[in-house]
Amino acid sequence: MKRLILGFILLLLMDTSAMATTAGKITGVITDAATGESLPGANVTLEGTRKGATTDAEGRYLILAVDPGMYTLTATMVGYGTEKKEAVQVIVDYTSTVNFALKEASLELAELVVVAERPPVEPDKTTSKYVVSAADIQAVPQVRSTSQLIALQPGMALDGTNRIRGSSTQVQTGTQVGYYIDGIEVDRSMLTGVNTTAIQELSVLTGGMNAEFGNAGAGIVSLVTKEGRGDFSGRVEYKFTPAGKKHWGRDVYESPGFEDNVQWDNPDWVNETYMDPGPDRALGTSDDVERMAHERVDYTDKRGHRLEGTLGGPLSRDFSYFASVSYARSPARFPAAEQVSDDPPRMQATLTYRPGADIKIKALGMYQRSDRFQGSTRNNAQNIFFPEDFSASGTYTLSRQLQVLTLTHTLGENTYYDLKFFYNKYDRDAFDVPDATEAVRKDKAGFFNLPTLLREYTEEEDTRYGIKYDFVSQVNRSHLIQTGLVLTQRLYHRTREDFDNTKSRFLEFVADGFELGKNVKPWTLNLYVQDKIEYGGLVANLGLRWDYYNFGRNGSMGEALGKSPMYSTFTRARYEMDHLDSSKPTMTALSPRVGLSHPITDRLAAHYFIGRANVFPVLLETHRRQFSSEAPDNDLNGNGMIDETEKWNAMEVHTTARQPSDGMKPQRTTSMEMGVDWNFVADYTASITAHYRRDEGLYSRNNISYWVDPLRGQSSQVNAIRNTYWQTARGIELSLKKTFSNNFQFNLSYNAEWVRDPGGVHYGKHSANWYVLPDADFISGGHYWTDWEVQSDGSERPVPLTSEQVADISAKAEANIVSWTEQAGSPGPGAGPWQPPIKTNDNGIWTASNGQVFSSEPTGGQRRNQLSLQLYYATPMAYGPKMGTINPFGGLRVSMIYRIFSGEPFEYVPPIGPREFRTGATAMKTDLYAAKDFRAIGNLRPTLFLEVSNLFNERSTESRDSDFTYIQYGLRLPPPDDTEFLLYGDPREATRYRYHPREVEIGLEIQF
Repeated sequence: MKRLILGFILLLLMDTSAMATTAGKITGVITDAATGESLPGANVTLEGTRKGATTDAEGRYLILAVDPGMYTLTATMVGYGTEKKEAVQVIVDYTSTVNFALKEASLELAELVVVAERPPVEPDKTTSKYVVSAADIQAVPQVRSTSQLIALQPGMALDGTNRIRGSSTQVQTGTQVGYYIDGIEVDRSMLTGVNTTAIQELSVLTGGMNAEFGNAGAGIVSLVTKEGRGDFSGRVEYKFTPAGKKHWGRDVYESPGFEDNVQWDNPDWVNETYMDPGPDRALGTSDDVERMAHERVDYTDKRGHRLEGTLGGPLSRDFSYFASVSYARSPARFPAAEQVSDDPPRMQATLTYRPGADIKIKALGMYQRSDRFQGSTRNNAQNIFFPEDFSASGTYTLSRQLQVLTLTHTLGENTYYDLKFFYNKYDRDAFDVPDATEAVRKDKAGFFNLPTLLREYTEEEDTRYGIKYDFVSQVNRSHLIQTGLVLTQRLYHRTREDFDNTKSRFLEFVADGFELGKNVKPWTLNLYVQDKIEYGGLVANLGLRWDYYNFGRNGSMGEALGKSPMYSTFTRARYEMDHLDSSKPTMTALSPRVGLSHPITDRLAAHYFIGRANVFPVLLETHRRQFSSEAPDNDLNGNGMIDETEKWNAMEVHTTARQPSDGMKPQRTTSMEMGVDWNFVADYTASITAHYRRDEGLYSRNNISYWVDPLRGQSSQVNAIRNTYWQTARGIELSLKKTFSNNFQFNLSYNAEWVRDPGGVHYGKHSANWYVLPDADFISGGHYWTDWEVQSDGSERPVPLTSEQVADISAKAEANIVSWTEQAGSPGPGAGPWQPPIKTNDNGIWTASNGQVFSSEPTGGQRRNQLSLQLYYATPMAYGPKMGTINPFGGLRVSMIYRIFSGEPFEYVPPIGPREFRTGATAMKTDLYAAKDFRAIGNLRPTLFLEVSNLFNERSTESRDSDFTYIQYGLRLPPPDDTEFLLYGDPREATRYRYHPREVEIGLEIQF
C-alpha cells in the first residue's frame, strides 16, 4: 500500500495538470474596433501585479493564478490606442471574461478607460456557490463575526447551528461541513476566528463541490485572506457598549426562580456569613477567611469596548504585507467570575513576496488565545453568591495557531502550480486544578451553594501539519485539467478528569496506548483529478477524489472487550495492547462528482450537479477510552499506599463509553441539485435551486454491545459507534440579489427544507443490540484468562489458562457460536430477527446482532422555513444640498439585517390519538447600522456610527413551559392558573428567549 501511495504521489508531481483552490482566471479576445478582426500579439497587463499575457493567433489571451479581488486590465498594441478596463472582479474557481476592442492610434486618441461589468450570472457555475467579496462585507459592517457572515448565506442555518441544508450536527458524525483558509482545511473555530476585515473573499458551497474538497458531506466554507497591495492603507475602529441590564426580566438577585429563598428584607439572611477554608482548604486553621454568604454585586454597571485595526501596503518593490488585529472587553449579562471578560485577541497577518511575474510566495500567520475559568463559577443560579474570580477547578488556556506558506509558480501562460506547507495547532492547558473534589457546602437555609473545589479539567493538544500540492494546465481552449494532493500528519492527545463528588471519578483520554499525554498519530492522504470543460453553451466539471485515512494505532479485537474479565479495569485494560490486531485500521473512499452549467443566454444559466462525498470519523470518537468508579483505588500489595502501578485500578470501563466497532466505514453522502440563475431586469438577479441529499452510514453511538463470555454469560452493556444512522434532506433555495446602484443594494435569501432521520431510535436499518463472542481460536491463542496475580509493586499479571481450562472453555465458546448460529432468523429482543454471527477479525472474535425496525421522522433542529434580508443604502460625499461646507445627506450609510426562521419540530402526544410532530415558535430579529462619513482630514477619513442589535426588541421564545399548553392555547409561559407563576412570576424570564434585549452601541472608524 505504501509503495502504491508513493507512486501515485510521484505521478501527480510529474503531471502537467491541476489547480489551486484560491485563485481564478481571466480570459478574453482582443479585436480591432473598426474591422472586428482579432489582434495577435497584443499585450494585456494586470495593474498592481506583475501578471500579464500576449494574445495568440486568434487574438485570445489567458491569465491564470489570479488572486480574488478587483483589478484594472490594460490592453496595448503597437499602432493602436491603449484601453483600460476597471473594476474587473476575479472570483475563486470562476472564469472572468474581459474582451477589448482597440482603436487605431491617432494623435488625438487618448487612453480609453472603461468600467468593466461582471456578467450578472456566472456561465461556469456548476453548483450552488455563494460568493461574498470584500465589498459585500463592507455592506454589512455590523457583522464582525465570520460565523454570523456565514449564517447569512443561502442554505446556511440562520440559528447559528452550523448546518447546511439541514445537515447533521451530532458529535459522532462531525459537522458535515468543511472549512478552508487559503486552501487549507481547518476546524470551524479557526475559520470563525478570522476578522471579517481580513477576508478578501468568502465562498459558501451549499450543494455539490468540486473534487478538490473532501471530508464534508453537506458543503464547504472557504475563505481567502487579504494581501497587501501597492498602496499603503489602514483602518482603526472603536466601539463602545454602554452599561445597563442586558437580559430580560428583573435583576437576577430578585429572580422568580429563587422563590422564597432570597430574603432581602431579612437582616439575618442578608448579613449571614460563613468560613472559607482558605488556601490550605482545611477549616479551623489560621488562613480561614470569613465571607458574606449573600453578597450582592452590581453586575449591570459594566461597560464594553472593542478595538480593531488593519494595516497593509508595500514594504518594498517585491514585498507587501497585511495585518488585522481585534480585541474586546465584553460586560457579562449575568453575575460571573469576571464581570468584564476579555474576548480572545484575534490576529492575522500575511507577507507576500513577488520576485518576478512568474513567482509569488505568501506567508499567512494566525493566532488566537484566551484564558478562562473552568469548573463551577458565579452564575445566575444557585452559585450566584460565589466570590468574583473564584473558580472551582482552576483555569485553562486555549490557543489556536495556523501558519501557511504558499509558493505559486507559473510555468508559461497556460500552466502553474501551488505548493503549500501548513502547520495548524490547537492547545488547551489546565492550571491550578484541585487534587480532589470537596463535599458540597450550602448556606444556612440549604439552598445557595458556598464555594467548594471540584477536580475537573481537560487538557488537549491537536497538531496538524503537512503539504498541499495543486497543479493547473489550460491544455487547450476547452479543457482545464486539475490534479492535486494533500498529505496531513496529525498528533493528538487528550486527558479529561471529572470527579463530580467525593466518591465519583471519571477519566477519559486519547493517548498512544495507556500513556496519558502521549500522542496518537493518524494521517490522511487525499488525491483528486478534475477536468473543467468549456464548450460555448456547456460547462462541465468532471471530478474524482480518493481519500485514505490511517488510524495511527493498532485496532482493538472487539468493542465490548472492556466488559470481559480480561480487560475490565484501567490497569487490566493495558494488557489489551499485547493482543491488538497486528495492522492499523484504515479507511479509503472514492468520490465521483459531475457538475454541469448551461448558459442559455448571457442573463440566464442553469446548473446541475450529482456527486458522492465521504466523511471520515471524528478522531475523538474512535480513539478515546472512558473509565469510571464510585470506589477508591485498591492497595493490592498492602504497603499502605497507592503506588503508581495501582493508580486507577478500581476504574472500570464506563457503561456508555463509545468505542469504534469492527467494519466501520466512511460516512457516505449523495447530493444532487438543479438550479437556475436569471438576471431578469437591470441589476436584479434571482436564483432558485431544488436539492436532495441522502446521508447513509452516518455514525451512531447508541448501538449497545455486550460481551458474551463462555463462562460468565452476557456482560453489562457498552456503547459502540457504527454506521447505523441516516438522514435525508430535500428543499428549495431562493436568492434575490441587487448589486449596488442608485445608492442601494440588497440580498434576500429563503430556504425551505424537509429533513428526516430515524427519529428517537437513531439506530437506522441495522441493529440496536450487538453481541461479541470469542471462539476456540481466541481461547487457545492466549487471549483469554480469568485470574490475576498481584506483583510486589501492586501491578497485576494475568494467569495463563491450564490445558484443561483451554479445552473446556474452548468447547463452551464453540457451543456459543453454534447456538447463536442456530437462532438466526428467529425473533430477537428488538423488532427484527436474529442475524447469524459473523467473524470480524483473525483473532477469533465473532459478532451477532438482532434486527431493529426504524421510523422516519422530522429531524430535530431543522428549520422548515428560513429567510434573511440584507439591505444597504449609501450616498456619495457630495450628495444632497449643502449647509455651509457640509453635505448633511452625503456620506450616509445604513445597513439593516432581518432574519426570521421557524421553530424546531418536536414530538407531541395529545390526550387522545397518536403522537404528532409540531413546530416550535418562530424567531425573528432585526439589526441596524447607521454611519456618517466625514470629509478627509489630510489622509484620515473619519466615520461615526451607531449600531442597534435587536432593533424591535423581539423576544423570540426559545422554550415552552409545556407542549400541551403551547399546542392547545398558544402559551409559551406557564398557564395563568399556575399557583407558583401567580405568586412569583416566570422562573425563566431571564433565559427563556433566544435574543437579548435591544442594545445600542456607538463607535468611531478612521480609514487612511
